[in-house]
Amino acid sequence: MEFLIYLSTYMLTLCFIFFPKLITGKIFFIFWYSFSLCLSIIIRSSIGIQDSADIDGYIISMQGEDIIPYFLREPIFWFGTRFLYDILGNGIYVFVFLDALLFLLIYYGFDLCRKAFHPKLNSSNLHYLYFAVFLFFPYVVGMHNIYRQIFATTIFIVSIGLIGNNKIFKGYISSLVAVLIHNPAAFFLPLLIMSMKKSFYKYLAFIVLALILFSFQTIQQTGSSLLYAYFLRDDSIIIGDNIAYLYLISLYIILGIVLLIEFQIEDKSNTHFVSMFIILTILYSYVAFLFGSEQSQRFVFYIFGILFPFFGFYFESRFKPIILSRLIFFHVSLMPLILIYNTTIDVSL
Repeated sequence: MEFLIYLSTYMLTLCFIFFPKLITGKIFFIFWYSFSLCLSIIIRSSIGIQDSADIDGYIISMQGEDIIPYFLREPIFWFGTRFLYDILGNGIYVFVFLDALLFLLIYYGFDLCRKAFHPKLNSSNLHYLYFAVFLFFPYVVGMHNIYRQIFATTIFIVSIGLIGNNKIFKGYISSLVAVLIHNPAAFFLPLLIMSMKKSFYKYLAFIVLALILFSFQTIQQTGSSLLYAYFLRDDSIIIGDNIAYLYLISLYIILGIVLLIEFQIEDKSNTHFVSMFIILTILYSYVAFLFGSEQSQRFVFYIFGILFPFFGFYFESRFKPIILSRLIFFHVSLMPLILIYNTTIDVSL
């Protein structure tokens, strides 16, 4: 069943690439949200049947009463899920409820970012992104393993959108929520500063970035910190020793292509996207060289998870013909899932 729902997701993405206005307005949201809940129910029905280190660990923590020190650092998730478990009495119900909230945040975050940084884009033309995101590897892996991280990533996208729409207080409060769900979201503070419209904040973002890079060096030397303990230590996803450098080369190539395109175009509507991309590439460069490949994977999930809607906006605003550019972006975004994370989805019928 899981394979079939993901296949349906693929087909619906193609459908909305070719016919973006097939369903519009509230009807589209109702259709998309209903489909998303079906996806959630099918994925969560495998809890207790298929092994998933993170998800099984979450269920155990919901049922327990012990308070591990890092529960106090991420209280919203750990104590929030226990509270939900006490009410609902079933781990599957808890995750379906959380997924329902996650999907609302995805929709809200993508739309906020579009309004803030690409207000000229027609929201109907981006409908395919709301299905494509479920096939993008950080979100697929997140739904099956690194759930706290994908939740924090989505809230962080909401924060960027809020700040971009001049709702600065709400943006920083929501980013604090993200940090209290998964602490390492704090390392992406420069993206929030960058999203404030005045040019002064762009310079400030790079100053904060320099401070974070300095902290990385200290972390690497001490071997014990927030980043090491709560972000880079990951035993549930092991791919290979060279994966960090593969991601790094991919980021360099994509960034290089984007910069070549932008240098030749007078329209600077994508300056925010390019600046975000540069900051995230610099951050990942330090992580890839200072820490091992297993540890750097969590970082790259954050990077690509945050960039996904902005890549969609970039392709929509910069390339023609539109349908071909959507097809290229969508199928390129599928490559990591197909080539690297192809065991994440249960393909049994």
